[in-house]
Amino acid sequence: MKEEYFLVLISILIGAATGCFAHLFFFLIETAREYAYGNGEHSGLFAGRTWMLIVLPTVGALAVGHITHYFAREAKGHGVPEVMDALYRRGGKIRGRIAAAKAVASALTIGSGGSAGTEGPIIQIGAAIGSRVGQFFNIHRRQMGIVVACGVSAGIAAIFNAPIAGVLFALEIFLRDFSFRTFSPVVFSSVISCSIMHGLRQEDVAIFEVGALRDVGYMFVGVELPLFALLGLLCAVASVLFIRALYLTEDFSDQLRMPEAFKPALGAVGLGLFGLGFLVVTSSDQMPSFFGNGYPAIQSTIGTDLLQASAGGLLLLFALKLIATCLTLGSGGSGGVFAPSLLMGATLGGAFGLAWSQCGVIHASSASAYALVGMAALVAGTTHAPLTAIVMLYEITREPKVILPVMFAAIIATAVARFLQRDSIYTLKLRRRGVRVGAVADLTILRRITVDEVPSLDAPFVLPDDPLQRLIDIAAETDAVDFVVVDDQEVYQGMVTGQDVRTALLQPEAVSLLLVGELVRPAVPTVRPDETLDTVLDKFADNDIASLPIVEPGNESHVIGAITRQAAMRRYQEELERQSE
Repeated sequence: MKEEYFLVLISILIGAATGCFAHLFFFLIETAREYAYGNGEHSGLFAGRTWMLIVLPTVGALAVGHITHYFAREAKGHGVPEVMDALYRRGGKIRGRIAAAKAVASALTIGSGGSAGTEGPIIQIGAAIGSRVGQFFNIHRRQMGIVVACGVSAGIAAIFNAPIAGVLFALEIFLRDFSFRTFSPVVFSSVISCSIMHGLRQEDVAIFEVGALRDVGYMFVGVELPLFALLGLLCAVASVLFIRALYLTEDFSDQLRMPEAFKPALGAVGLGLFGLGFLVVTSSDQMPSFFGNGYPAIQSTIGTDLLQASAGGLLLLFALKLIATCLTLGSGGSGGVFAPSLLMGATLGGAFGLAWSQCGVIHASSASAYALVGMAALVAGTTHAPLTAIVMLYEITREPKVILPVMFAAIIATAVARFLQRDSIYTLKLRRRGVRVGAVADLTILRRITVDEVPSLDAPFVLPDDPLQRLIDIAAETDAVDFVVVDDQEVYQGMVTGQDVRTALLQPEAVSLLLVGELVRPAVPTVRPDETLDTVLDKFADNDIASLPIVEPGNESHVIGAITRQAAMRRYQEELERQSE
């Protein structure tokens, strides 16, 4: 119980630090954007000069490429898979420099016009803060996932003014554990971070204003359910298209034979050419709406301006935003996928609503509701986290009238997207790296238990030249089942299993002739004391063996003991029972 209280205190510290850093990150983005494209008071470097649409993103991308390549490679891309990878394979240990590198790189990407959002960066920033705090206080590996999740929830809460969604994001996507033990510190961190952000910015408002729906007195009616179901289906298809296009772009970028630090600039040139073409076609002198995080375009789509748009124009904006995001992040730019998903969902939903209103099926003033539902549905489809998408949509709009259709469409979008694409936009990269991503808390528990927490056995050593009779004698004296084979310098050579010995005993006449070297299995893998049980159980399953040798840290040829499948499962059962108390 004292450990849980200490985690709560740690979560408050993480929330405060992340809230302050989120404010700094927001300031960096605004400063970069105003310097590049101006605001109401000045025109910035862009100043309506169309050729600057190529120069500004390219210069920003060159800086980002050098920051990520030479300072922190983990800051490349949207960052969430890197945090999950650190959580699953490195015990939640994240380098502190990543927070600074990600903040600067993402601010330059978004501020210079790159199509990306703030969710990925602030998650990586918060996770890095949580990890460093946890390492400073020597938090046990079993609890490091919780302190990292505290940083994640604090970051989301602060940057989106969405404390509940921040909690759900951390629990639904990272921990996959909704127990009170994990819930409490994550909530504290989220609340503290959001409160600090309110104080620093002197405001507490929703990111997007949806007064249009309130003005027309919109009310959801059940007969619209088939339309929202169809919209959820379309958003699922769109989300899968987005995931595959993004990873296809990443694969193409990885195969290019050019310096890594210059690859983001190549994507930025492509983005600039699309922006230049867009301004020529539209005869505009403003920054294209698919540049940056796209917040102004989202606000326009869910507001009264939607009625002046066309369904075709919105679908074009959807396609341009998808391409722009793939060019920015797929080439190595730094930023998140959440804001692009919101804009793509808003344009797809808005076009859907306008099309049905023109057919006379719904009133034109209700089209904004479909844009809102599309935002949540496409986020749910890309992240496979419908609960987070539903609550996030409510918190960034403060609009309760669309909650029912949002819930309905988000679940449909998630179900269909998971059917079409088993992995989310976050987990696909992990699966490509060979990291298995579980969908239940059981796998999370296995990742918290390491080999050194499981009772081990002394491993009887035998030499390849020893006769089979020696194994039989050792088994009679020690009840050993499996035997570790080493050479004269005690370097690991493989194992002889009890099953191998029993098979040999079926031919009594051969017992006196057989040597250990004729029975050894050289391919039996070893395990490290800091290795987690999820990977250990995978090794047991792949080799159909009762025990595995444990090697000395830093010297994987020297065996110091053995772990049995039975002991590993018993330790897992004990942890299950402890958490259920």
